[in-house]
Order: sequence, then C-alpha cells, then structure tokens
Amino acid sequence: MSSKVSKGRRQTSTGQTSPVVRRAFSMQEADAQLIEALRVRCATQGMLMNQSEVVRVGLRVLAEMSDEELRNRAAKLERLTVLRPKHPK
Repeated sequence: MSSKVSKGRRQTSTGQTSPVVRRAFSMQEADAQLIEALRVRCATQGMLMNQSEVVRVGLRVLAEMSDEELRNRAAKLERLTVLRPKHPK
C-alpha cells in the first residue's frame, strides 16, 4: 500500500494541525457504490461528506467493535486479488 504525507497540514475541528497521509487501495465496485450511497444518505440528513470522511467514520466504527464482532465481520469479507500490470523492461 502506498503512503505519502502531504506537504500541507490540515487543521482539525479542535484547532490542532496534523499531517495528511494519502493512501491508495483497491475495492470492489460494489464497495465504491456503497460509499456513494452512504454519502447520499448523509447528505439527506444535512451532512455533506466526501469519500474520505465516509471511510474515516467506518474506521472509527470498526475500532469500537469488540474483537469477536470485528473477527465475525472480517470473516464475511471477500478477499481481493489485485493484478498489477507488468512494467516493460
């Protein structure tokens, strides 16, 4: 997984600044559609969220789960095999 720290810093709602880390990862089309559906759902509640914010909320929900619940949810997730293109020699 690639990771870069942005040259800029973001100010949090508490007034603190923190470095922004960019990550690239793969997901199924259905997962991308789920993120979009959640964005729309949030928007209907008056909360405009970008994709990153939806993912960050999901991470916090996962972090609050018990180990058993997290293990059960993770066991249901389909593993992805990502084929990377070959680089020309």
